Amino acid sequence: MGIAVFVLLALGVAAVIAYPLLPGRVPVETVPAVSDADIERAVRRLRRERKGSGLQCPTCGSAYASGDRFCVHCGGALPQPQAAAGGKACPECGAMLRDGDVFCSKCGYRLAGEEVAS
Repeated sequence: MGIAVFVLLALGVAAVIAYPLLPGRVPVETVPAVSDADIERAVRRLRRERKGSGLQCPTCGSAYASGDRFCVHCGGALPQPQAAAGGKACPECGAMLRDGDVFCSKCGYRLAGEEVAS
């Protein structure tokens, strides 16, 4: 009797494991595949945006986007925009600040002497 129960349990486990593997079974949830062509299109779009900025790395001459701090090709530090006459720069990261800013939009630094509006 014990052998019969063991055999039935073994067959049940085998059926549970093998059932999803049967031909013609469709997965319940399919993940959309990203093709190589989709990736290449995204890379080309990003490169066009980067070239359109007109900014070039002073070390290697590669184009970079506004706000980048380091070159993606050579790793060199990129020049940061300087504060215009009368303008302020963040003391933490050097990003340009607008009048009335309480926090830096680039690094989140809380600017001294400003009260947070409720």
